[in-house]
Amino acid sequence: MKIIVIKNSILIGTLSEDKKGNITFDYAETINPSQYLIGLKDKTNKSQTLFPVFENLLPENEQLNNIRYRHNIKRTIDLLLYLDNIHGSLEFYSENDFKNIQYKTTEIFVYTEVKSDILQSDYIFPNILNDYQLNIPDEKLYPAGMSGSKLIGLSGFQYKFSIHKNDTLKEITFDGEEDSEYIMKPYNIHYSKHTPTIKENAYIPYLLINEHIFMTLARDFGFDVPYNAIIKHKDDYHYIIKRYDRFNGLKIDHHEILTLIGKPSSEKYEVSLKNIVSAVSEYLNDEEMLQLYRFIIFSIVISHGDLHAKNISLIYQSNSIDEKSMTLAPQYDISTIGIYKDTDDNDIGMVVENKKKNIGINNLLWLSENMGISSDRALNEIEKISSKFISEFKNYIALLPQGIRVLPIYKDRYKHFDTLEIVFTKFYDKRCGYIKKYLLKNVVTVDDNLWE
Repeated sequence: MKIIVIKNSILIGTLSEDKKGNITFDYAETINPSQYLIGLKDKTNKSQTLFPVFENLLPENEQLNNIRYRHNIKRTIDLLLYLDNIHGSLEFYSENDFKNIQYKTTEIFVYTEVKSDILQSDYIFPNILNDYQLNIPDEKLYPAGMSGSKLIGLSGFQYKFSIHKNDTLKEITFDGEEDSEYIMKPYNIHYSKHTPTIKENAYIPYLLINEHIFMTLARDFGFDVPYNAIIKHKDDYHYIIKRYDRFNGLKIDHHEILTLIGKPSSEKYEVSLKNIVSAVSEYLNDEEMLQLYRFIIFSIVISHGDLHAKNISLIYQSNSIDEKSMTLAPQYDISTIGIYKDTDDNDIGMVVENKKKNIGINNLLWLSENMGISSDRALNEIEKISSKFISEFKNYIALLPQGIRVLPIYKDRYKHFDTLEIVFTKFYDKRCGYIKKYLLKNVVTVDDNLWE
């Protein structure tokens, strides 16, 4: 039995898996080498594991285990048949289902020409959908089996699925049979609650409020982010984000850096900055490289400790099957781990020189030199981003409604708590101390021998 692989309504090839788990991908006869997928360079490709261009489409941790259990999946490749929020244009069908597929010619569009229409990021913060009805059953929002073990970070932890957002009816619904332009991340009822007697569970409350704040902060620092919002349901808030790989029903592909360098999801924290710079330099011009550098500084400033090689992507310049040029994709999955105890205390999820925390100005100058950015420009960006955070972050917390600012975050088993506002104030004070100690010192020596 084979799995048929489609890319923007074009049959591109087939996947098969033998009894020993060996996987083969064969291109269709109509596909020429200029149309081959990232990492699949031969007419016939063989591997003992799922190829990264496909494997990185899969959800992680409990969500993947749920799919495997629910559908009694034995072969790895069959997981691809049960995904309802695949990014990009790839589609997967069994041989029987493929017989009934009808296709129409895909209209070609240029991403940069329609980017603002796709992102719709001019929302007013905080974007709280108080007047919308959430018509999604609890069994979809809170599926069984989604309470895993204590977390190292946040990545892979967030369950998500495609939704429909009807702005005329003010309604949010789920339909697994239709393509949609929005994704929902519901809060996890197991990690949002203070459960001191269940020590294997992390306590990560209000994660989606966190993400809405820092996605908006990133937008206001000059980064591309899609429309996003939060909506209250019971004790916490769900998160809604617009897909940036959809335009008027059309699809466009993007690749995480992890896919570009041919690594599986399990290695997302192990990718070096050397690998990342090498992977993106083939596609990005100087201004785009500077923007990536700025985002790394921003991530360090906010303690985006879960930034890893799956959280940065490149998107194709058009949705043509022949397109090879890529640019930086919008940013996503931005939050701080600096307000939680049950996560690592890294300032970033990727190694900058030889550090993930206490990253200083010398480390960032080392990075800028290897990205082709002058030290003067690098120092200017470090100062601008650091100063902007110090002067503006508290305004975002002040804009939150009182009902959110007073939400409790418990500190111990006796239910002593700080409010969310107090927790973010302490976070702000700590980050300001970090910035002044490590990022605003006039140290400019860079050791060329440290690039490895």
